[in-house]
Amino acid sequence: MYAIRKMDIKKAVINQTWEALLSANNIRKETNIRVTYGVFNEDDMLIATGSIYQNILKCIAVSDDYRGGSVLSQLITCLIDDVWQNGYHTCYVYTKAETVDSFRYSGFKEIARVNDELVFLEKANKGFDFYCEHLRKYKQDGAKISAIVMNANPFSKGHQYLVEQAAEKSDWVYVFVLSEDVSEFPFALRKQLVEQGVKHLSNVIVLETSNYMISSSTFPSYFLKEDADVIRIQAQLDATIFAKRIAKELGITHRYVGEEPLSVTTAIYNEVLKELLKPDIVVEVIKRKEVNDEVISATTIRMLLKENKVESVKDYVPPTTYEFLISELGMQIINNLRKGGK
Repeated sequence: MYAIRKMDIKKAVINQTWEALLSANNIRKETNIRVTYGVFNEDDMLIATGSIYQNILKCIAVSDDYRGGSVLSQLITCLIDDVWQNGYHTCYVYTKAETVDSFRYSGFKEIARVNDELVFLEKANKGFDFYCEHLRKYKQDGAKISAIVMNANPFSKGHQYLVEQAAEKSDWVYVFVLSEDVSEFPFALRKQLVEQGVKHLSNVIVLETSNYMISSSTFPSYFLKEDADVIRIQAQLDATIFAKRIAKELGITHRYVGEEPLSVTTAIYNEVLKELLKPDIVVEVIKRKEVNDEVISATTIRMLLKENKVESVKDYVPPTTYEFLISELGMQIINNLRKGGK
């Protein structure tokens, strides 16, 4: 048994050693990390490391001289224990294809992969299969069943317009709200505002994504070579998971996305979805709604809120969202935005 202990990677000396081990494993450091553990040999040399963000294992690296033994399994056990102790019931890891077996030995199950560049696995009593079983409860019959995935941070007239367009052209529309709490507006609130904003549409069902549609905040880029690869591979993983199980469980035939003139990242994402979901699922792009000759953007809304221009936001959001924003809780979130917090 080797010594395993937490590492304060904010300290310069420790950070240098940690980065050197990551670099030797062709891994880039990430900033979204809650805690980092190190495995040390009898000479107190760092021989392996792993980090955690929420319930996601990250930046796992082992020195060449210690691969193939018990070091990695000891490290994985330690990381999993930390995740459980922090109240989570599911643990996720994104890894290279060549390390998949090590995680399988520790009880992880593969959900999806993008070629051999990335494999997404989970360890859970009620995981992806349970989520898919939950979705079946909402299955509706129809010739055209559509889906929209949104963060809605916050829910705007642009989001509402996209849902209305899909609802007009579909028998049923499933709106998936990203469940991860990595946004200024927390998930429970975002989902509530979406539900209130589409209440007038009788053929729309609002669902959560759980952890199976991944946000850019938690998607790992530490072992991918270029930023462009990160965008494409994340989109490929999302498309694979969506097509492989989620769409099949609900009989989804179409996926609606908003035209993206502002974000290169989202534009690439939409293109990848169109490429990978066909021919089984048609991706329909809807022109973005404008106000005063300006495309409605949640980013613009948050910027106005940060500048305390709450009244100006009224043109960009449905009445239900605006009523929340001027409520006591809404003003608390706006004050947090102004302070740069979440």
